Amino acid sequence: MKAWLTVAGLTALLLASGPAAAQETPRSGGVLKAAMIGEPPTLDAHLTTAVITYNVMWHVYETLYTLDRNFEPAPMLADGHTVSDDGRRYTVTLRRGVKFHNGKELTASDVAASLSRWGRLQTAGKAIWKNVEAVEVRDPFTVVFHLKAPTGSLLHGFASSFAAIYPKDIVDAAGDSPVKPIVGTGPFRFVEHKPDRHIRLARFKEYTARAEPPNGFGGKRTAWLDEILFLPTPDLSVRTAGLETGDYHFADQIKQDQYDRLVKVPALDLSIMKFGFWPTAVLNHKQGLMTGRKLRQAFLAALDPEPIMAAAIGNKVFYRLDGSIFQRELAWHSAVGVEAYNQRNPDKARRLLKEAGYAGQPVRWLTTQEYDYMYKAALVARQQLEAAGFKIDLQVLDWATLVQRRGKPEMYDVFSTGHPVSFDPVLFSGLQCDWPGWWCHEEKERLMLELGRESDVKKRKAIIDQIQAIFYEDVGRIKFGDAFLFRAGRKELRGSFRALPYIHFWNAWLAK
Repeated sequence: MKAWLTVAGLTALLLASGPAAAQETPRSGGVLKAAMIGEPPTLDAHLTTAVITYNVMWHVYETLYTLDRNFEPAPMLADGHTVSDDGRRYTVTLRRGVKFHNGKELTASDVAASLSRWGRLQTAGKAIWKNVEAVEVRDPFTVVFHLKAPTGSLLHGFASSFAAIYPKDIVDAAGDSPVKPIVGTGPFRFVEHKPDRHIRLARFKEYTARAEPPNGFGGKRTAWLDEILFLPTPDLSVRTAGLETGDYHFADQIKQDQYDRLVKVPALDLSIMKFGFWPTAVLNHKQGLMTGRKLRQAFLAALDPEPIMAAAIGNKVFYRLDGSIFQRELAWHSAVGVEAYNQRNPDKARRLLKEAGYAGQPVRWLTTQEYDYMYKAALVARQQLEAAGFKIDLQVLDWATLVQRRGKPEMYDVFSTGHPVSFDPVLFSGLQCDWPGWWCHEEKERLMLELGRESDVKKRKAIIDQIQAIFYEDVGRIKFGDAFLFRAGRKELRGSFRALPYIHFWNAWLAK
């Protein structure tokens, strides 16, 4: 276990309230029905940071590396790597005999084309690619990454679930548009997408699994299930009721205030995961009202996070108030600047609004009911902001539309989302200049580049302290608090997937 994951962090990972599955022989067959919050904005992992995309598609696509049980990079499509030139050259060898779903064998050209596209288009990829000088295909099973400087983040980047590897000809044909057809190397192949009905995946019978035992997201992946049906189910009550009746085997984003009731339902298996996310209001730094720093500071000063988190999450077992960018289970947790968190000071907000020359212009806030916590947080925050003198225009959209609009700076001032835990600070989307909201600050960008080139944990922590000071002074984002994951599934759905923070159904099976 590396020093960046604290003992408390590893303990938090194991806080499952449902019974662990007994040792038994997995059963092959069956169709898993998973109720999801809605439609993914895209099925192309390079074009989004939406969690729902990788929840579905990383069963189809795989990555060069993945994360083991201690959240360290572990080879997946890679066989291994060597580091030379004082940390500026990574030579990665690939596993041989890995087949894409179209029957072609994986080669270094596919990896180079895919990761170059990821580095050009996707938020985490852009952060990594700032330090990549060139990519060399040395032979069919060897790819070399030439770096501008040593880094502690490259392999974590390659382990990002968005760093999907596609066939080179598909990448070349797609350019910056969504990839077609949908082809990966994963244990499940894509069958069909019927919008608002389902995304159907089926076992890939020619899948080439790793030989090692399962280890976190790494090691051997087995598709015990015949098929997975991901069912868009935006209505929270329908997801919950369907889980109880057995219409669904798994339901995403069950409301935390249902925990005390559902834990008494014999057919269900529930768990709490403290490596969760933080609900946030993302301010538009690029265009519109929120480009004014005093207005952003007024927004922050007006907020009282406790009632916001209580409304959003509902059960105190599932949230805590903490202003640090990074969760306290990680070594990056910082107290710098957090006096600006939880100010609950509407008088200060009114003073800053006056200094900013605010004249009651509507603040356009995009939110969604598909993620119930986002909507509830926005409702309470709107009340607090309007009490301090803001006028809030709350626009409620489906999640896929919100994700599309948040990339257009002329269409909003604030949007709701949640930032999931990041096990490498460089990859955290809440700090990226290129991510919607466009928090681009000259000194922060310099520090982020320095952070990416540093591997020592203590030195990285010192850089993060400086970044967090800027985060609060410049109001880069609005953090409401830490929220924990609530996982709910039927007991007949077996496997170790509940012990990890990202949804996945390889190595899962239906006992009946």
